Amino acid sequence: MNYWDGDLPLVERQSVQAFQRVEEPKILEFRRRLAEVGGGEWVARSFGSSISKWDDDSAGFAQDSWELQGQMSAGPFVAIPEIEKIGREVLSGTYPDYELGSDKGGVRQLSWSDPHNGGFLYVTVHEGKATLMRYQTGLRPSDGTTENPRDFIAGRVEIDIPED
Repeated sequence: MNYWDGDLPLVERQSVQAFQRVEEPKILEFRRRLAEVGGGEWVARSFGSSISKWDDDSAGFAQDSWELQGQMSAGPFVAIPEIEKIGREVLSGTYPDYELGSDKGGVRQLSWSDPHNGGFLYVTVHEGKATLMRYQTGLRPSDGTTENPRDFIAGRVEIDIPED
C-alpha cells in the first residue's frame, strides 16, 4: 500500500470515475478561486492528467486498481491564509485532513488528504512569487462506467490546462 492510499478496503473506496465526476469539479473551482484572488492565470507544469493501472494487494491478493494523477500547474502568488480559507470552503469534503508544512526559505507546502479513500492535493507557495498545485487519487477501484478505466469519463470537466 502506498502512503497516499486510503484505509478503506479497495472495493469500498470512491471509484476513479466518481472522483472525476464529483471531486475534480471542486478542484477546478479551488484553482479558479485562487487565480481570482491572485489576479493571474494558471499555466501547465506537466502535460496533463493520466490514469495508471496498479495491483492493489492490501487484501492479501492482487486486485486491479487505478490511480488518477492530475496535471501539475502553476499560478499567481496567493497568501497562505487565503489559500487555507478557500481550501476550507471548497476542499474539506474531498480532503478532510489538512496540514501546513514548515517554512523552508520562503517555500511552504499545504497538503489536503483523504485518509479513507486515499489521495491528496498539494499546494506549494513560493512567498511573493508563485503558487504550485498537484493532486492524485491513490489506488481506486473502477465502477465500470468507462470501458477502459484508463480512459477519462465522458463530460469530464476541462481541468487540464493546454501547454504553451
